[in-house]
Amino acid sequence: MTSETQSTQLDQNHSESFQANGQVDHDGDVLLNGEGENNRNRMDMNGSADQTVLNLYRPTGTPSTYHAATPRELYDINFVFPFHVLHTDHVRLEPLVPSVHLSGFLRLPPESWIHFGDLGPYTRKTALEDIESYRADPTCLLLAVIDLQLEARGDDGFAGVYGLIEVNQEYMTAVFGLINILPKYQRTHINTHAMALILSYLFEEVHLIRIQYDAVTYNAPSIRAAERFGFKKEGVFRNFNGIVPSHKKIKDHTMGAGKKEQKSKSQDMWVGSLTDYDWFYDGTKTKFATMLERPVVNTTMLNGTTPKSEGRLDE
Repeated sequence: MTSETQSTQLDQNHSESFQANGQVDHDGDVLLNGEGENNRNRMDMNGSADQTVLNLYRPTGTPSTYHAATPRELYDINFVFPFHVLHTDHVRLEPLVPSVHLSGFLRLPPESWIHFGDLGPYTRKTALEDIESYRADPTCLLLAVIDLQLEARGDDGFAGVYGLIEVNQEYMTAVFGLINILPKYQRTHINTHAMALILSYLFEEVHLIRIQYDAVTYNAPSIRAAERFGFKKEGVFRNFNGIVPSHKKIKDHTMGAGKKEQKSKSQDMWVGSLTDYDWFYDGTKTKFATMLERPVVNTTMLNGTTPKSEGRLDE
């Protein structure tokens, strides 16, 4: 007897056994005697069959390391596209490495995180957790913004952080998920130079076709900056940030006890975008080139407050 004949005989035996003890429906599923009609009629209120659905989802486990001591040269940025350090004469963008930049990252004040959903404020532990969460996702990239004037003087030049999310190789798009600049650098050249560097990289080296900029609707300075950089409003996404965990919310102590938390349960999001057409053909690249030629602020004279009138100021 051939293996095919044996297989056929086994199928017939199984079929006869099932038919003796029950019945086989039109799809070949075996139903126990007396349960055929019951099973066919046993439906939930939505009309779907009452049956178990396998779901093996488990929350992501704790990573084996947060790379707090990993040196720069051994730190894997795990990014979907090749990346190299970017710089103008005054600003450098480089991958955020905890062993190099964590102290600067923790200098970003707690109130600076009120616009970023469940990001911040940070302790050393929670900062390492979120930085590693970014690194573990190849569609994300965290970048440290470095002030070269301070660095040339021998000081820590950390000026802020840029975060890209949802960088998509198939659709060639990306989203700014985070831009947080130290208060003393706001209204200086720092953010303009950093934005020029990252946009040039994304459009001219990676060849993306669309970059999205998100800002909560009440963050007027961020929206003004986006529009000044050429991002065009597309609309407002309602309840876009979802529910913010209680431990991530920030109390506004200046408003007195019992006042509303600055981080609400959800946040409406202003959404704008730049396309490759905007960059190459609609004047955005030329506009940035002009802005980069303007005089810069002497950042070595900044004392931790926003400058009032020194050099060229950005809004």
